[in-house]
Amino acid sequence: MIIILSVVFGLGASVAAFAQTTQLQNQNDPGQTQAQSPQTNQGNDLRLLGLTPDQIQKIRAINLDLKDERQIANLKLREAQRTLAEAVESPTPNENLIVQRSREVAEAQANTIRLRSLTEARILQVLTPEQRIKLREIRQRNLAQRRANQQQSPNGLGQRQGLRRANAPLLNRAQQKAIRRQQKP
Repeated sequence: MIIILSVVFGLGASVAAFAQTTQLQNQNDPGQTQAQSPQTNQGNDLRLLGLTPDQIQKIRAINLDLKDERQIANLKLREAQRTLAEAVESPTPNENLIVQRSREVAEAQANTIRLRSLTEARILQVLTPEQRIKLREIRQRNLAQRRANQQQSPNGLGQRQGLRRANAPLLNRAQQKAIRRQQKP
């Protein structure tokens, strides 16, 4: 599900980056080379779709139309996540408050997913059937590349798993068990 969401969000960001890159390239010397960001690389993938100037303009309009709503939704999501973290990390956690904050995070996430999906649906309507097929192939290639990169990581763990390890408890299970034994009367 997370991969699908990142692809959905990436499509809108990619098209926006592509449109900006195209506009900048028209203004700059074509012989110049610059370091490419991941968004620019996604924009390069979208060049393979052969978007027409009209399609680029329509996609820009779609992104612009939902931009403010997406920003507000993302801000609400970050705020909901922050308040949930505060509730969880409180010296005297209130379980009812944690449940409430968890619901708020879920609602905020659902809203961001709705907006991303709506954006993608509108953008897909701009593409021709051939471009949709090409886009699907690009996404499959990118997914395969991400999976290959995760398998090649030095510790054998994917990036997401490595992040989970960074957030692991400070004490291992044996240490936690020893502390619990000491606390029993």
